[in-house]
Amino acid sequence: MLRAVQALYGLDAVTVGEQNLVTAARQCRSLGPGAEPASVGGATSVALACDVMRRLRAVLAERAGVAIVLPDASRLASLVGAAGETEWAGAVLAELVRAVGPAEPDLILLCGDDPLDPTLEAIAEFFGVPLLPIGRSAPAGLVAATAEAFVRGDSPPGWLYTTTTEIDPAADPASVRAAIDRLRIRL
Repeated sequence: MLRAVQALYGLDAVTVGEQNLVTAARQCRSLGPGAEPASVGGATSVALACDVMRRLRAVLAERAGVAIVLPDASRLASLVGAAGETEWAGAVLAELVRAVGPAEPDLILLCGDDPLDPTLEAIAEFFGVPLLPIGRSAPAGLVAATAEAFVRGDSPPGWLYTTTTEIDPAADPASVRAAIDRLRIRL
């Protein structure tokens, strides 16, 4: 099915969402405030995300890249019920990047408005994976539009386009394809 979606829309990349990786952080956090961030890398849900990347590579081959989506430290802390504990969440994110790095994603997208953490950037760089923030710290030209704005074609000019949420599965495929084609013309 994914091969058909890639062919239908001509996608340049697909994303592996943050859900499984946030689940690992949530499980780590459930062990208590002193939970070791290093334990998150061995979580079953992290292994599942890495397996999804491996399967995507096999299906898509060179037709499309694979990107991992992670929340920034503030957002992760909030998602796991530890609002304000950004130092702990940053350490968890470092472990998550270490865990997914060997699976060789083509890109890691960091969602949120925190400034880019140089530690995360260095870990991603070690694995040869660019890490790009989506939010206020996004580099010029990285456009993260709402799914609705993306399908309407309301995206400003840029060099990398993504959506902040998944496109509604009920969205008209012709409209989605037209939006992607409009963006390609701009590039």
